[in-house]
Amino acid sequence: MTPPDTIRSGEAYWDHAAETYQQDFAGTLIGRTRREAIWRELDATFHAGQKILEINCGTGLDAAHLAERGATVVACDISPRMIELAREHARARGVPERITHRVLPTEQLGSLIAEGPFDGAFSSFSGLNCVEDLEPVGRNLAQLVRPGGELVASVMGRFVPWEVAWFAAHGNLKAATRRWRLKPVYQLEGDGIAVVVRSVSEMQRTLAPEFWLTRWKGIGIAVPPSYMERWAARAAWLTRGLAALDRALAPVPLIRAMADCALLHFVRAENPGATDSHR
Repeated sequence: MTPPDTIRSGEAYWDHAAETYQQDFAGTLIGRTRREAIWRELDATFHAGQKILEINCGTGLDAAHLAERGATVVACDISPRMIELAREHARARGVPERITHRVLPTEQLGSLIAEGPFDGAFSSFSGLNCVEDLEPVGRNLAQLVRPGGELVASVMGRFVPWEVAWFAAHGNLKAATRRWRLKPVYQLEGDGIAVVVRSVSEMQRTLAPEFWLTRWKGIGIAVPPSYMERWAARAAWLTRGLAALDRALAPVPLIRAMADCALLHFVRAENPGATDSHR
C-alpha cells in the first residue's frame, strides 16, 4: 500500500504544477507535437460509444478529445487542482456530460470497480513512471478493463540521446545518465516524487499475464525534450519537420528505443494463461 505521505506529496506537487502546466508543456510547440502523436494512437484505438478510463488525466485535454469523438471517459488524477482545470476544459469544449472526473491516485484505481467494466484505458505523458510499485496497478486495471479491451500507456524511454547530449553539455553527468542506470529511479525536482524509468520489457513483464503487448512506438526521437522549447520555438518550421520525421521513425526497431517516450499498446487477455503465444 502506498504511504499516505507519498500520496500527499504527489498531490501537492501536481497541484503546484497545474498552475503553469499550459505554459510549461501543454501550450508549447514541443508539447503539441507530443500530444498529436498520442492522439493519433488514441484515435486508432478508441471509438465512439466506448467507455474509457484515463489515468493521470492532468488538465483533461486528452479526455476532452476522446469525448468530442463520442466516447465517454472517467478521468482520474491525484491533483484536485488538475481535476478542477480538467472540468473547466470539458465545459469549454462542450463535453462535460461525457466526462466523469475523479480525484484519485493511480494506486487507488481499485475503488472504481463498481464503475466498470471499461472498454479500454490509457495513461499519457509518463504518469505511470510516478508509481513506484506498478504491479498492484496492473492487477486493478485487469479488473477494470474487459477482456479484449485495450490499454495505451506512454512511459519514459530509457536512453534518450537528446537528453544525454543536453545535460552533458551543461556539465550535469548525473542527469545525463539518470534514465539508463542499473536502477533508474530519481527524485522529481527534489520534491519527494520518485520517478521510476522502466524498459519496454519491464512494462511487458509487469502487466503480464493479464495484458499482452501488441505494438509500441517511440515519441520524441528527432524532436527534442520539452526543456529545449526556447530553441524549438525559434525554428518552428524545423521542429515541425522533425515531428514529421518522428512519425516516420516511430515504429522502427532500435531507433524507437532512443525516444523520449515509449507509447505502448496492450490488449486485455481473454485467457491470461495463453498470452505468451501472442508476444
